[in-house]
Amino acid sequence: MGANTSLALARWGHGARLLGCAGRDWFGDFALEVLRREGVDVTFVQQTEQALTGLILSAVAPDGQRTMIGSRGANQILQETPPLDQVFEGVAGVHLMGYNFLTPSVAQVAKRLLAEMRRRGGWVSFDVGMAPTQQLGQAVLATAKEVDTIFLSSDEAALLTGQQESRKALEALEQFGARDAVIKLGKQGCLFQQDEQVRHAPAFPVDAVDTTGAGDAFTAAFLHARLRGWPQEECALLANAAGAAAASVTGAGEQMPGPRRVFELLSTAPLPAEWDLVCAKLRERMKQELPLAANAKL
Repeated sequence: MGANTSLALARWGHGARLLGCAGRDWFGDFALEVLRREGVDVTFVQQTEQALTGLILSAVAPDGQRTMIGSRGANQILQETPPLDQVFEGVAGVHLMGYNFLTPSVAQVAKRLLAEMRRRGGWVSFDVGMAPTQQLGQAVLATAKEVDTIFLSSDEAALLTGQQESRKALEALEQFGARDAVIKLGKQGCLFQQDEQVRHAPAFPVDAVDTTGAGDAFTAAFLHARLRGWPQEECALLANAAGAAAASVTGAGEQMPGPRRVFELLSTAPLPAEWDLVCAKLRERMKQELPLAANAKL
């Protein structure tokens, strides 16, 4: 999740710095080289001989839905935080994953990063994940109170709050103390909060080939728009377009489409009429940004 999200952010033109741990093996070297080539700063990714690089098998069904089987590998043994002054040089915010909190040593690093970013006045976002939701429910809710934006799937939100209806789950998260919760609904779009109201942003219809990485593409696009200071409804609609674009290709990582494909969806996909103005504003913003986006691949 961290690699996919940082790669996508780099394609949106942001400086992305990844922290984590890989094995000293062929796959670890390959993954780090791909990230470097895409513009991600991997200076602080540790490598170890104590474990292999984390590897996940994604089994994809004909409708594009996937089941993941694998091991976090070396990412479970991140031992220490690099010098914070170096890590935070030029950094506006920190994006954390729920999986960071499954292992005590990694959780300590994540908590230290969160606290330091807060001390420096930056923002923190948090993408939960199903396994952390199942294993660390109350800890996830506690972390939700400390971050600026929390991203969840509808299943994760239901499990955390006990509310099966996503709108009620979003309201419950707000009552628990979440400042800004975004619920990803897959092919149904997403729910978000704006002006103290729960709103629904429509999905972009595509032929889903492989949903692997679609959630990470969604998160990166949402964060891109947030970093630019765009309204919440634009953040949500852009994120939906990016998630749909990612679901329309096979694979994640370097296979994920970039801003130009997202712009194509914003220009051609049919949406409810009440979203026409928001979509038009996004297209105008992207026309100005596309020449500047690093690695703005189709």
